Amino acid sequence: MAAWPTLKEVRTLLRLQPDPDQDGLIATALAAAIDYGVRRLNYKWATDATDLPDAAHQAALLHSARLYRRRDSLDGTIGWGDLGVIRVGRLDPDVATLYDAVGPVVFG
Repeated sequence: MAAWPTLKEVRTLLRLQPDPDQDGLIATALAAAIDYGVRRLNYKWATDATDLPDAAHQAALLHSARLYRRRDSLDGTIGWGDLGVIRVGRLDPDVATLYDAVGPVVFG
């Protein structure tokens, strides 16, 4: 069991050093990811939960890093050198799979 991710964990995943400007952006992405996780898990775990399943912790960690990096593709596309422009999907299948392993089953 774990708690929701911290700013330091997200920064480590992104391989970034502490930076007041970037930390503010990361913190915003992290707050949005945790808010999504709380709603996605049907409010079963609060934002201060310490008994969060590891899958939910990992999902929020990956989601917050993705949201932070998403700022480089405001229109949903990102340049890929000589290959041209690539569309960035709005959902991360790994995050969805991790939440599905923990979250409530929804019918219909």
